Amino acid sequence: MKMNSVSVALPLPVYKVFSYRIPQEMSDKIQIGTIVEVEFHGSRRFGCVWSFDSVQNDKEYELKSLLSCLPLEPLADWQMEFAKRISNQTFSSLGEALALFVPKYQLSWEKWTSQRIFLINEDDEYFLDLKKHGVDPISQGVNLFIFKDLLGLTTQKINQLIKKNRIKVVEEDYKKNQYSLPPQKWNKKWWQRGTIAESLNLLGDLIKDSFDRGLKIFILFPGPKILDYFMENLKTNYPLARFLSFDGRLTARKRMLAYQMVREGYFDVLLGTRLAQFLPIHQIGVQVLFDPDDFGHYSDQQPHYHSFHSLIEKVSITGGDLHIIGTIPDLTLYFGLQEGYFETQKGQVKQFTKEQKLELVTYEQKKTILPQLVQKAIAQNITNRQNSIIWVQKTGYSVALGCSDCGFYYSCSDCDVALRFYRKERILRCPRCGKKVIPESFCPECHGPWMKTWGDGIEKVYQFLKRIFSGVPIVKIASDQERSELDVKGEEPLIIVGTSAALHEELLAHSTLFIIHSFEDWLFLPEFQVREKFYQNIQRALYFLGAAKPPKNRVLIETSKQYQKYIDPFFLPPAEFYKQELEKRKKYGYPPSQGLLQVIARSRNKLNREMVLNKVKNELKVDQFIVDGPFPGDSYLKKSGWSDQLVIKFEPSVLSTLYNKVTAVVQARKSTGVEVDFKVYNTLPGWVKDDPR
Repeated sequence: MKMNSVSVALPLPVYKVFSYRIPQEMSDKIQIGTIVEVEFHGSRRFGCVWSFDSVQNDKEYELKSLLSCLPLEPLADWQMEFAKRISNQTFSSLGEALALFVPKYQLSWEKWTSQRIFLINEDDEYFLDLKKHGVDPISQGVNLFIFKDLLGLTTQKINQLIKKNRIKVVEEDYKKNQYSLPPQKWNKKWWQRGTIAESLNLLGDLIKDSFDRGLKIFILFPGPKILDYFMENLKTNYPLARFLSFDGRLTARKRMLAYQMVREGYFDVLLGTRLAQFLPIHQIGVQVLFDPDDFGHYSDQQPHYHSFHSLIEKVSITGGDLHIIGTIPDLTLYFGLQEGYFETQKGQVKQFTKEQKLELVTYEQKKTILPQLVQKAIAQNITNRQNSIIWVQKTGYSVALGCSDCGFYYSCSDCDVALRFYRKERILRCPRCGKKVIPESFCPECHGPWMKTWGDGIEKVYQFLKRIFSGVPIVKIASDQERSELDVKGEEPLIIVGTSAALHEELLAHSTLFIIHSFEDWLFLPEFQVREKFYQNIQRALYFLGAAKPPKNRVLIETSKQYQKYIDPFFLPPAEFYKQELEKRKKYGYPPSQGLLQVIARSRNKLNREMVLNKVKNELKVDQFIVDGPFPGDSYLKKSGWSDQLVIKFEPSVLSTLYNKVTAVVQARKSTGVEVDFKVYNTLPGWVKDDPR
């Protein structure tokens, strides 16, 4: 006997969907994309209906029933397809990807999200308040959750309005939104921006153009601070437009309010951080990504998506214009410009002009942390009451700690790399897996007292500066949080020593001296993208350096004489630097000419992790894939444990096939105790050179 059932995708790191029986009383409410509540291993969870099934009834096994159906709009077809592509892109589960599309829901909201109200007459005091937000509460009505929270009404007040017959309440009829933009040729443009102030004009022009064409616009920012700046100024410049914002600072209730207002279309301009792109934005004709190279666009939680890739996927499904606004294109974006996927927009904002002087500071064998020429340049900048930035590659105090007598040095037993020394905490930490070790007072090998440090970390440079420039404000920046707490607009000159977190527009714009400390430290990191990222950081620093200060700036590059020959390419224009890099990538089959996937198996049992990887390798023995390995893994996540990896090269068109094959093996091998992680280096997602749109 067959029974009515559905497959439900749950937000779990499990590569399968789960079957549940549809109760008779819920049969008319369930649609593809409906958010449902289910029981899973003794706990209640929300999931998304992925498909309808007919499962054979088994006397020994009875399907669990759906517990409830949330009063929310079912995910539209474009959202379901978008979720599938996100899971493929990031090698996350389908349920984890679908969870991005609905804010965290509380069952106490059910009464409010399940009902819709209509005002009885236009003379009501709430009518004008709602009209300001673009709501027509007479003919169209408004969701009760929006009415209550937007106007700040209490439950008691709502009940009084119902009792006095001032509002009419009906049940929401949630149907799938199948809206799609009409097929046509849509623009994909890349703009080079100026300062944030200049970028305000550029975004204003895009908003005005959207209004003229009768289109809504969505602008995606890397963080809340820059979002606030543009929100405040754009609202002032366009007082008649309806603005909405969405970012991670909102409470759960405020997120649901924004979600409902976006669903209803009560906005002209939507500004948000990376999660905002998954809102039910059914009628957006223009999408803008601001500063794609900012790390804020990357999700450090599963799914590990990047806004640049995900937004391109979204636009390829829904249609609409796509504008990328940045400083220096990365290699993938540059490839897209060369191939005609993106168009370089002419008539860019007026660029600020400044004079920059590049100076080389070389040494045979480094004896001081900062050479005399560098110290002199910093002192001169202090005299001129201007800020200086020293860019250091390593965190911690030193790259390694060891014995100068026998040659022993501390290394990670799991990753086989030198442990980084943190002097203040007196601890050693692995830069790959994060494992911590407390060093001994004497050498563990020869028991000698001659322990010393090698290499300069940010803490060592910071302590050196404190000794040399006592009385001068010196700040250390190794994280985005430390940067956000710094005010660089004071009267006192600052010395800023930091990692790449210090290469921020605001810090660079108010500084006139930029020092690349130990240039060679950046050349030999174990990642094929290291040259590209190093180049981008240098060019971004040059681009913004001194933008808010007098036009004359200095750039000092510290390096050993033997590495001097490697410097010149990093100061070439993008067309020259990327041309060489693209040729190398094409020769070895690396992105953007092909996709690349690392499958990393982590376990104390080497036989088990090799068994899993070899099973994956056997599944991919076809011409579509090139598989190298297994060989020792490069652990990119901060988790300890021995690892091995496969490196798989593939054409972008077969990504979905690769995902299905690899995840099927991983799912079947869960019992081996092997943890499997993925890192995907993709080309332009969904790229077709002769895109008919």
